Amino acid sequence: MSAQSTVRVAVLGTPTWLGGSSSPRPLDRKTAAVLAFLALTGGGTRSRVAGLLWPDSRESTARNNLVQLLRKLRLTVGEDLVVGADVVRLSQNARVDALDLRELFLLGHHAAFLEGGGEVLGGYVYGDCPEFDDWLRGERARWRGWRREALAALSAREEERGAYEEALGWAEGLLVEDATSEEAFVRLLRLQYLVGDREGALHTFARCEDMLRREHRAAPLPTTLDLVNTIRLGSTLPPAAPRPQRVIPPAVLCPPVLAGREREWAVMEEAWARGQGIILSGDPGVGKTRLMREFAASKGRWFHLDGRPGDTSVPYGTYARVWRGLLRGRPDLELPDWVREPFSLLLPELWPTRPPPLTSPADKERLFAATGELAFRISQGMTCVIADDTQYYDAASMELGASIAARFVPFDPNGGVVPMLTAHRRGQLPPAVEGHLRGMVAAGLGVWIDVEPLDEEAATRLLVSLKLPEVQRHAPRLARSSGGNPLFLLEAVKHLLEDQARPAGEEVPPVPEKVHALITERLRRLSPRALLLAQAASVLQSEFDLDLVAAVLDAPLLDVLPAWQELERTQVLAGGRFSHDLVYESVRAAMSVSVRQALHRSAARVLERQGGNPARIARHWLEGGDPGRAVPGLRAAAGAACAALRFVEAAEALEQAATILEANGELDAAFGVWASLIRDVLRPGVLDERHETALRRLADVARTPEQQALVERCLEERRSADTRAQAVS
Repeated sequence: MSAQSTVRVAVLGTPTWLGGSSSPRPLDRKTAAVLAFLALTGGGTRSRVAGLLWPDSRESTARNNLVQLLRKLRLTVGEDLVVGADVVRLSQNARVDALDLRELFLLGHHAAFLEGGGEVLGGYVYGDCPEFDDWLRGERARWRGWRREALAALSAREEERGAYEEALGWAEGLLVEDATSEEAFVRLLRLQYLVGDREGALHTFARCEDMLRREHRAAPLPTTLDLVNTIRLGSTLPPAAPRPQRVIPPAVLCPPVLAGREREWAVMEEAWARGQGIILSGDPGVGKTRLMREFAASKGRWFHLDGRPGDTSVPYGTYARVWRGLLRGRPDLELPDWVREPFSLLLPELWPTRPPPLTSPADKERLFAATGELAFRISQGMTCVIADDTQYYDAASMELGASIAARFVPFDPNGGVVPMLTAHRRGQLPPAVEGHLRGMVAAGLGVWIDVEPLDEEAATRLLVSLKLPEVQRHAPRLARSSGGNPLFLLEAVKHLLEDQARPAGEEVPPVPEKVHALITERLRRLSPRALLLAQAASVLQSEFDLDLVAAVLDAPLLDVLPAWQELERTQVLAGGRFSHDLVYESVRAAMSVSVRQALHRSAARVLERQGGNPARIARHWLEGGDPGRAVPGLRAAAGAACAALRFVEAAEALEQAATILEANGELDAAFGVWASLIRDVLRPGVLDERHETALRRLADVARTPEQQALVERCLEERRSADTRAQAVS
């Protein structure tokens, strides 16, 4: 069997394995237990796995039994399905049915989830392995719970659509799975009545009463009795419907007035008159972006460069995204070949052939000159450029931007690149970048403005400008409790407005005191589909649109379109991105680890199919908890970084790939990556500390005479380089 073939392992129902075109073959009891445990937990130490399955043996005997079991499995299958030295896990060539189905459930594909599988490890029993048996009982209970959740969700979805016959079918399945649940009985009898089967509904209630008496020694709940009385009387049952959501006025997203920024505006005007760059710094939500945009708009036309979460992992990723968007909006812009060819390193579509890699400082200077010319040409007819969220810029884009600024400061809209306004979160710039900006200020080329919270008078003025009576009634309390943070203030307004949709007489809860609590409360009111869509968008981070999010969820575009519109209506999304970084962070924080990892894995698969950036793909596999599948992306990302003369980023990617391979027990592959790092990226005298570390790791994983000979050659090259350096000094 090929080392790259996929072996399909079933641990739901009858445990089997399948390779190539052969028919499924059974797995014995303990081999199935090992594969199921590693698949569903992600891995464990050899001692832990051996102790679970041979609890009455000494540790050395149990570990030897595990070694023999894995050796027999390898001989049977033709390859290692379990890899790793001390910590063992499944090989990336093993595809397990339970993992595929679990992912379907976590992504909300409930019907597909219910189509597959059976009991975990089928009819096997493990009474002789008490601790493993406890784990297995818990896992089986978890899967039964997921089936109940899936059936209930499908029934509720169909009832909400008015498809009562379909909802009834799912409800009948739910009662089979959950035969001692009053809620399952009530769902079924309600739907029976809605499809016109009154007698069937009353018969189901009789069965429910009998079950409650027998299993719980209890009577039906008052709400159940009320429902049954309605059915007996033949009265109309209203269909279940979601609570209506109030549309949030656009003024709440962008208030009519810019209150309390007179001091900052005056400083910006003075800097503008002198041709200086303007640097805004402040806490999240304090209003940096609004202030910057309002000022830019007062001067005329401007264009926008924005950093986004996730950019830092891709060299030139920020500039590739923003310049691609700018050029799409300017199809009339003429660019000479000397600009197009080097800049095609960032945007391959600009040049008909694959751009040559950067091999020297002169090549890098050509790229920087081409970018400067592009900035100059796109500046024509503009008055300024704003660069927002610069704390998210990747290091290469930041270096490129700094070179443009150094070339054109002081800014002159009439004779060069337009003035630049930047904004970042206070205290979150990389030290080198902050040092560069502080140096510009010290040289008189820029001005640094710390944007502070609003005072109470300005906060009240902002609220009054919204012209919403219910907000004005609460304005003093909101202004006092906001701490002067405009985003906090507006999130509190949204919270207040959405609570107006509560039934008459229902008390409006107090406004939470923390902005993340406010946003989280608002997210809870989203429909399940809209919340899942927001979660998928947050996983994609820097670049997403409706089509890509639909692909990650493996859902038809028209199915997710209403959820996308709901996110825009509730101002979770605005303009194809999250309305604020704090909204994005709240969505991420509210996700469970399992859902977040499932979405990352789905994103990785989609981007692989679309030929996406390898560094982004690798990041998704890493955050999806599947580091083995990140290795090809990391190696490709290292190659791209080398082509751009970004050797630090290339070294980091290869170091991570080699470390993953070592942890997986793939020592020959790890040796190859360490060797590639030394040969293609590191050289004596360049990144010396990394070079020494790589040489040590190369020696550690060398096993064959050929590998050890290569280690000796690398060490000799290092010694010779050190001797030459000493002679020169």
